[in-house]
Amino acid sequence: MRPDMQRHKSGFFFPFLITLTCHALLAWLLWYGWHQSTQIHKQRQPVMQIGELIMANTVTHDPIEALRQKQAAEKARQAAELAQKKQAEKAKQEMLAKQALIRKQQEELKQKQLAEKRAEEKKQRELAQKAAEEAKRQAELKKQAELAKQAKLREQALLKAEQAKKKEAQEKEAQAQKEELDRRQAQLAAAQQQKEALAKAEAEKKRQATLDAEKRAFEAALESEEQFLGELEDQAKLGSMQALIKTYVEQKWSRPPSAKSGMQALLKITLLSTGEVAGVRVMQSSGNSSFDRSAEQAVHKAGPFRELMDLKPHQREAFREFNMLFKPEDI
Repeated sequence: MRPDMQRHKSGFFFPFLITLTCHALLAWLLWYGWHQSTQIHKQRQPVMQIGELIMANTVTHDPIEALRQKQAAEKARQAAELAQKKQAEKAKQEMLAKQALIRKQQEELKQKQLAEKRAEEKKQRELAQKAAEEAKRQAELKKQAELAKQAKLREQALLKAEQAKKKEAQEKEAQAQKEELDRRQAQLAAAQQQKEALAKAEAEKKRQATLDAEKRAFEAALESEEQFLGELEDQAKLGSMQALIKTYVEQKWSRPPSAKSGMQALLKITLLSTGEVAGVRVMQSSGNSSFDRSAEQAVHKAGPFRELMDLKPHQREAFREFNMLFKPEDI
């Protein structure tokens, strides 16, 4: 039983006891008043008998003396009767006063109990209102914390995307500088070849053949280098896209209660050319089925990955089916 309920019951026990006592006292006063009136009524008879006794004991043959004695006896009887009436009236008034006092006390007690009941009801309403307000405040705090967390995750994703974009721009600039250097080198080589051709006219055919061979070798090397640079660009694009997918998956991941620090799972993800998730399969389990299942669910929630449409067709082909190590950073 709660302490406030105990106080509430003890607060009503004593007033109830007082009420019961007042009712008992009122019953006693009623009985006492009735008893007194009965006694007074009984006492009237002896008074009259005393008067008659006086008259009987003082019987005289003198008419005047007999009249005087009779009048004296009557006065004594009337005086005694008046005294008895006054005493009875006084007892009655005292009884009525006590009854009025008890009724007043009962009314005051009733009003006090009513006031205490209303105060207790008001207190309970205030407590309920405070509890509701506190619950609302806690819910708002939780909501704000969740919004702040989502904002931070979005900011981190944007930062990673910006870093990937900056890296791609740097790689493009380096490629352009290299191409310009190759172009100048080619120009210098061509000029040197022309100078040598003019200086050595007699060896034109031999030198021309040599120049043709060198040119073909240079073109082959240039083609090989361009292919290598294209592969580097593809790798940068693929790495940026895979990092973006991983970020989206981690944002949609709901941590299960059994997840522990250091858990990871290797996932095989199959995507359509539109970026929609066609399938997710656990290739290497973390050892925790809840963690593995939460990772699969996070991939489905994160899709579709519309950024895949920005890649070249041969680059998108790399994401038709690929592996991703799922290892959240916030465990």
